[in-house]
Amino acid sequence: MKVYVKCPKCENELGYSTNANTRVEFAMQDGENKKLTCKNCGRTTDFHVDELNAKESNLAKFGAGLIFLIGTPLMFLFVSPIFTGSRNHYVIFIVGGFLLVPVVAYGIIKKQDQVRVSSFNRKKLKGRIHNI
Repeated sequence: MKVYVKCPKCENELGYSTNANTRVEFAMQDGENKKLTCKNCGRTTDFHVDELNAKESNLAKFGAGLIFLIGTPLMFLFVSPIFTGSRNHYVIFIVGGFLLVPVVAYGIIKKQDQVRVSSFNRKKLKGRIHNI
């Protein structure tokens, strides 16, 4: 997953790749503070974990779309020779069921990525600070 933050000097978006699914995991792997260098202005800034935000991965979207675009024609390629010449009206339901496989795979990949992003962005590491 990629996490992003804006450079305080030039407002350029800085990205960092991580395997962490939550801010707590990120802090355990990379520390509570992460130094990132802006490629635009060259300034190195120390960011706290709570300043970072995750976005949906373009790689996950690409993979899900690839499964959908390749899987749909393959389903027709493998299913159509079986039912050629058949006049059974159940063929439509069976082919429709096979068509759902790439659609469901696309949906599952996209949903898992959305869950990871929302779980990272939803909870802060420090939480609320109480003055008691």
